[in-house]
Amino acid sequence: MTARTVKREYVLDESLVQLEEEFPRRFLRLHRNCLVARDAVQGVERTGEPDGGDAHWAVLIRGVPERLPVSRRQWPVVRQMLGL
Repeated sequence: MTARTVKREYVLDESLVQLEEEFPRRFLRLHRNCLVARDAVQGVERTGEPDGGDAHWAVLIRGVPERLPVSRRQWPVVRQMLGL
């Protein structure tokens, strides 16, 4: 697994599930292949087609220009955990 920070990347032997179980208050699952540190979340935005087709939610991370997509399955959990 690769852990990414604003400054660099690290290769870890632990799985996402292990990290999620060990630090449940620190990390938030966005997708089956993505966890983010809750403290790093700057906000969320709706992205996709303006007519509503293929629209989805993405998380904005402080100091990172890319938007991280949230799966439809995880969106209710993300919304609740971020207090939206």
